[in-house]
Amino acid sequence: MKTFKSMLLVTLVFVAGVVAGVVGTRIVVRQVVGEVLSHPETVQPRIERNLALRLRLDKDQRTKVHAILSETHEQLQGLRQEYRPKVIIVLSNANDRITALLTPEQQARFEKWKSKNGPLLEAIKRHQ
Repeated sequence: MKTFKSMLLVTLVFVAGVVAGVVGTRIVVRQVVGEVLSHPETVQPRIERNLALRLRLDKDQRTKVHAILSETHEQLQGLRQEYRPKVIIVLSNANDRITALLTPEQQARFEKWKSKNGPLLEAIKRHQ
């Protein structure tokens, strides 16, 4: 009986750790994604700083990496502007199709879910 209780306790501690890890990771990821989407100008300096530290880039390499990342950023902005209207149409279509198959009670919960996740979803649409 003692062994069973010990194994049960170890299992519960393990499960609690997994749950805490999953919840903590979800919170951190949501926060980081929200930060990046609301302040996209902070991404490039972070990448440059990270590369400079991890790769031990010299001054010339840092200058060239900065130029490459700046050019890439401009190209991605152009792509986002080009595809943004199409992305919004696809997302709106998905929203309409999901809403159409839900019961009125489910539609209310869906609207609540969208309002809770709305800022993140809107930021994604804005930056597509």
